[in-house]
Amino acid sequence: MPIIVQKYGGSSVSNVQRIKAVAARIVRAKRRGNKVVVVVSAMADTTDDLSTLARQISSDPPRREMDMLLTTGERISMALLAMAIHELGEKAVSFTGSQVGIITDSSHTRAKILEIKPERLKDSLKNDSIVIVAGFQGVSLAREITTLGRGGSDTTAVALAVALEADACEIYSDFPGIFSADPRLVKTARPIKEISFDEMLELSSCGAQVLHLRAVELAAKYKMPLVCRGSFDHKPGTIVGKGSKMERVVVKAIAHDKFLAMLAMKAVPRRSVLLSQVVTQLAGAGIYIRSYFHGGGDKDKTDLNFIVNQADLKAAQEIMEKNLKKMKGAGLYVNQDIGAVSLIGSGVGSEPAVMARMLAQLGKVKIHIEGMTTSETKLSCFVARKDIEKAVLALHKSFIG
Repeated sequence: MPIIVQKYGGSSVSNVQRIKAVAARIVRAKRRGNKVVVVVSAMADTTDDLSTLARQISSDPPRREMDMLLTTGERISMALLAMAIHELGEKAVSFTGSQVGIITDSSHTRAKILEIKPERLKDSLKNDSIVIVAGFQGVSLAREITTLGRGGSDTTAVALAVALEADACEIYSDFPGIFSADPRLVKTARPIKEISFDEMLELSSCGAQVLHLRAVELAAKYKMPLVCRGSFDHKPGTIVGKGSKMERVVVKAIAHDKFLAMLAMKAVPRRSVLLSQVVTQLAGAGIYIRSYFHGGGDKDKTDLNFIVNQADLKAAQEIMEKNLKKMKGAGLYVNQDIGAVSLIGSGVGSEPAVMARMLAQLGKVKIHIEGMTTSETKLSCFVARKDIEKAVLALHKSFIG
């Protein structure tokens, strides 16, 4: 009997009516002859509300206690969904991440999955039950409750699909698949039928929120195809893991991210080991460097420019200021008014004509570019945050229509 893993985001289970609708979809999948495992997020806004509550108590709450608090959101969702399935005449059982053997490291609020011991889950499937698993969480080797960070429910679903050697892993959200741009911003955005793992990795890393980056990385590693669908329609959605292997360069999507920051370490001695020290310390703090470039200064000194996620700004700034203290004449410049717009598609980053066209289009709408970064499947420009929407609309019209 085929095994299907389905994941439902917070908006899909945001109220009683939606929980009942999701339960009906799950039951239909079961009655079509599948064994069904469901990963569920907390009800919409629950995690944010709990975080806000914690910070009313403490400006810097202990990470362990934050994990204990935030995992309650998924427990509410899983129990209510199991009840709704029971009401439809099917057996269902809900489990926390620790109960189904999701073993993580000890990094509270950003743990990584080390292994999964799915024996209890498999026993429930043998008992003809639908299994509901709380996403976003696990248990460390030290037997502490941990969370996987934002988007962790996607990662939970893919990890379970891999551990169970599932036939399919389906990710359900508000949108009926992946689009050529954010459909809330670009009304002419088109649904994408298929997208490769490489393209999806870049799309996720550049700000698209339909599928979390770590989940895509895990799916790519184990060649687990994903299907992204809408929770409340029956459209085919997008298959992630398939894509054109033709040499023809095609811009498949426009991604954007408004929540970045640039930190420039000014007037740093050119022969200094500062760069390697800072990069090592940023990595140790779990800070993802979105882009790096250097330049300016004179023959003896240069500027080191880092672009990071806005959420990491404070920690990155502390690391850099600490390293600059002993450098006479050096200083730190911080720009929080920055974002990125990116072209995604096989070969776009290595095609000069695509870059020239992108720069020309941004120039036409009078957008200044702070910096650029490329890969085989990505071409990103960093611009002022206020210009992001204008840039997305201009580029989508030029490259996609």
